[in-house]
Amino acid sequence: MASQSIKKVFVLMLENRSYDNIFGWSDLRGWTPDGTPTQAEGLIGKPLFTNRDRSGNVYSIGAGAPFQLDGDPGHEFSDALLQLCGPAAIAKADCVGDAIRLGGSYPPPAASANDYGFAACLDDHGCDVASALRCFTPDQLPVLNFLAHQFAVCDHWFSSVPGPTWPNRFFTLAGTSWGLDHSPSDLSTLASDFLDAARFGNGADSVLTRLNPQEWIVASGDFPQSWALAGVDRHVGNFVTYADFLGMLRGAQPFAPSFVFIEPTYDASPLSRFRNGNSMHPLGDVRRGEALIKEVYEAVKASPYWEQSALIVLFDEHGGFFDHVAPGACVPPSAPSAGNDLNVHGFRFDRLGFRVPALVISPYVRQSTIDHTVYDHTSLLKTVDVLLRPPPGKPVITNDRIAAAHAFDRLFSLNTPRHRDDIPPCPSPIALPGSQPSTSAAASRSISAFQTLPVYRGAA
Repeated sequence: MASQSIKKVFVLMLENRSYDNIFGWSDLRGWTPDGTPTQAEGLIGKPLFTNRDRSGNVYSIGAGAPFQLDGDPGHEFSDALLQLCGPAAIAKADCVGDAIRLGGSYPPPAASANDYGFAACLDDHGCDVASALRCFTPDQLPVLNFLAHQFAVCDHWFSSVPGPTWPNRFFTLAGTSWGLDHSPSDLSTLASDFLDAARFGNGADSVLTRLNPQEWIVASGDFPQSWALAGVDRHVGNFVTYADFLGMLRGAQPFAPSFVFIEPTYDASPLSRFRNGNSMHPLGDVRRGEALIKEVYEAVKASPYWEQSALIVLFDEHGGFFDHVAPGACVPPSAPSAGNDLNVHGFRFDRLGFRVPALVISPYVRQSTIDHTVYDHTSLLKTVDVLLRPPPGKPVITNDRIAAAHAFDRLFSLNTPRHRDDIPPCPSPIALPGSQPSTSAAASRSISAFQTLPVYRGAA
């Protein structure tokens, strides 16, 4: 099988965009993994979707999204509940802070996407509703659309939790969030969550701590969220700056890691509030994110490891942006323990979050592949098991959610890899107004607390 040729898995996880927001107006056509002609599940060919705010004003899900928003759409647990179940089911007062606590299973979605509560939630948060409900056209995002046409797009990849970044990123690397269903609420909580080495896991509960130290690195533009995972503090040398990662990939020494998790520059301080990051956060400019995606893709493609690589481009959660496909029920990883202070909403982790964009890039992926399989972030862990620990090897990490997830190894279907010279050049993103620093230069500026971490040397 071609998947046996994959020896290195690169994962670039961006943030806060729904599938419809990025690809809804892209006319993606191609073939399923078994060769059947198909079209991706977007907005084209469907009646125009609309949403009402709490005053009854009607907004359409239009085209031509702004590259950067002035307000941050709500994407906490309560916001996602409103967005999925609709304002008729979820009152504004219930969405304030942590007011919502479920008394059982997650409630059913609204009857149709037109009854969703995205407009109401945007209005609740003081956002420009009409602007935030627009989705990008393919000409606005040339890099993402090029990669979708050249490789594989998964149009039913759902976030693992109907809520914010933190629990979804934990699910990506550990298949669980240990009951966490919300975001740290303030700087003191955030600091304690980063510094408490046993807060998230027991030191052996993530792919980072289950793989051998020489097998993985985390490359980041500024402070990596994955640093909050229990046990990774024993492997400080495995955390490198993004600029150092690029240097390692093109360096004279062999590139040893088989699993590389790439975090963008978040620029998440209270003063900057994501404005100059390249994570594709709505308060930043998506064109910076496009530049990062292009740079990572071209670095992997130009490296000596192209013919043994898979690059997965993911988004952690939907960011409060409209998506018309209702997320379904799912298998919980395990029941949150009684009295778990991380679980403020009583969520049983029995429903997925909204769809997010997902691309699978490799010389072994057929051009214009469109995969309709239901995936979530734990599908990455399931696939890492297949690629890096092929059966009958012991899984790197597993639980009930991971065991139930679909792996996407069948996307690596070409027996002869596509040569880099046979793939057209990736277009450049639309330029930012004025001068734009290179992605490498921006990513090399780490916060002072992280600049002291040594470059990866292949051991803990």
